Amino acid sequence: MNHAVTDASEEANTDSAFEILSNPRRRYVIEFLAHTEDTTVRLQELSEQLAAWENDISRQAVTYKQRKRVYTSLYQTHLPKLDEENIVEYDPRSGIVRPTSEVDRLYAYVQTTPTTDDSWQRLELAVSGGCLLVASVVGMGLIPYGGESGYAVGVIVSVLFFAFSVRDYYFLKR
Repeated sequence: MNHAVTDASEEANTDSAFEILSNPRRRYVIEFLAHTEDTTVRLQELSEQLAAWENDISRQAVTYKQRKRVYTSLYQTHLPKLDEENIVEYDPRSGIVRPTSEVDRLYAYVQTTPTTDDSWQRLELAVSGGCLLVASVVGMGLIPYGGESGYAVGVIVSVLFFAFSVRDYYFLKR
């Protein structure tokens, strides 16, 4: 067998997978379908769950407008593309989506992307908050320790550490 042809074919498959997964909404579709035990999914259910994930809310809190925005893009763009690439079987008339075996293959790529593990960020917040508390208590004279210059340095370091921790936790979460 010609290895150059095999390598080119594998590269084309990888390129195709990355092109499909380049859109966050399609990644959400892949993730949803990889985790469902159902052999068929209704477009309305899929759009509701994606709207919840995109807005970081529960499915019950999704508004009509949020769901409709996702529904429309799935109906018009993403599901036809996924159907064309044989990742799903999509019937736009019935609104039924059926995952193919390709979903699991693509989900392997999604799984290898870094996930948000905020345990370190929570630790940063706790440590920096503790430092700020200790520096404040010392500064108020409740604990006789250090002088004014030591207090100022401690507060500056604590405030900076706390500010970066808050930034990491709230703004770099996604």
